Amino acid sequence: MNRKQRKSFGKASLFALIAASLPFTACSYLDDIMPPEHDPGHDHPIIRSSSSNLVESSSSTVRPHSSFETWYGYEGIPQIETGFGNETESYGYWLSKNDESEGGLSQIFWPAEKGNDYSDDAMDNIIEHCGGLCGTYLLNKGSMTYNPFVSVGFNLVGERVFGDPTPAPANATSMGGVCVTYASDMIVSLEMGLTDEMEENVGYAVPSATLPKSATGTTKFLSWSDFKQPSWYKGSFKMPGEKAAQQLVSLRFKFQGTSGSLGSFNIAAVGPYDGCKDSMFPVYKPTPTIPDPVDPPDPIDPPAPTTNDFETWFGYNSIYQIQTGYDNGSATSGYWFSYGDDVDGGASKIVWPVELGNEYSDDAIDPVIDYCGGLCGTAILSKGTLTYSPYVGVGFGLAGESKYGDLEPADAAGMGGVCISYISDVAPALEMSLGEEMDAAIGYALPAAFLPKSTVGTTKFLKWSDFKQPSWYKGATKITGEQASRMLASLKFKMQAAPGSYNFNIQAIGPYNGGTCSNTFTAGSNKKKRH
Repeated sequence: MNRKQRKSFGKASLFALIAASLPFTACSYLDDIMPPEHDPGHDHPIIRSSSSNLVESSSSTVRPHSSFETWYGYEGIPQIETGFGNETESYGYWLSKNDESEGGLSQIFWPAEKGNDYSDDAMDNIIEHCGGLCGTYLLNKGSMTYNPFVSVGFNLVGERVFGDPTPAPANATSMGGVCVTYASDMIVSLEMGLTDEMEENVGYAVPSATLPKSATGTTKFLSWSDFKQPSWYKGSFKMPGEKAAQQLVSLRFKFQGTSGSLGSFNIAAVGPYDGCKDSMFPVYKPTPTIPDPVDPPDPIDPPAPTTNDFETWFGYNSIYQIQTGYDNGSATSGYWFSYGDDVDGGASKIVWPVELGNEYSDDAIDPVIDYCGGLCGTAILSKGTLTYSPYVGVGFGLAGESKYGDLEPADAAGMGGVCISYISDVAPALEMSLGEEMDAAIGYALPAAFLPKSTVGTTKFLKWSDFKQPSWYKGATKITGEQASRMLASLKFKMQAAPGSYNFNIQAIGPYNGGTCSNTFTAGSNKKKRH
């Protein structure tokens, strides 16, 4: 096989650069879950099976030498020579995956821009930057009912044929297993990817092996017999690692943990069981910080504008759309919407005093505004399966929807803040949402201002500097209220408390600069005062 030309990358100079630029601390490894010894010269028997679903194995009883060439990230080569590739030349390229298709919101943040002349997803620049494949992950379960995840991996054969992107399986018995040099802030699950049909047959309980976390880097050697189906699998279709090796599509490094987990990793080498003889330590691992999807603008340079076109909204005028002054041309800004904790397992809801809907939407809140002279209802808070206090809320978008249906951000610094007139039986929070991507990046620790409860009605004026991220947030991506105002997607009136029923009515909302919010409620009433 003609090996692709390696790029010049001096190992000694790279080691010196890494050691000089990064502080490392010693750590212990969970060696008891790894093979106790590695003997590259030991021959491994080939596992045979009569199943028609399996790729035919060699008739030899001794493992032949694998044609998989150990990949070392410091060489800067983007394609792994697996020895199983076909004429499509699509084997051995690193790929990434997250839990989006299952309702999750987890992400990998790369330290360099992806892409080359042939593909926007190519990892060439990242491999050059890291001396391996490295990145920072932020796990977010979204609407998932189990722990969120991200993964990176590669296919052994690649596409079946030209024009068919379905990856083909390989009989990888000859590899004997896998060696890997890596660093990771969390335990890694190394999974054996199979065909879609086979993974469905085994209930997606593919064989995997556990790699311990390592701050400075380590090398592990795993024979195919070390790969086991997870303990939660109770199905009848058993798939030991030796059998999976005969129909192996991919190898996947999976990072899975509790929602909010933040960490980094680098896969510096991967090869067959008798490979990884030239690995270096320590392994470079990026600092686990999240780059802002939108760079927070400097609130001083350029200076924030002090004028704005946001018109104070009064519910008693029976105007259904708030004129925010930031509409993106879609004419969808300023319409009230409601939300709740059902996405997290809660059972809370808002009971409206009249039926919702108009001729355009069954969810339109127009009748409520007419009835209440504002936006009123009863928040029924119920925990369901939540482990924290239940919540519901109402809000509106500043710029409106994009063509994809998500709320776009607006530079609302000119508002200076917010004024609001309301009554509420519970102390609400006024939150600044920055759009789904940015909200997820900061762990949903939205800048918020906390309002007092008021059963007779009150008006508050809040500067953007009054909005702070909650005290429980320990993440690395900090954002002030002033910064958030430059990328503001929506304002949310959130009611979170112990289970119970709480009345509320928002009767006015406007900007801090030039806003004219005022009360029009009679004491204790949840309906407008008639003039």
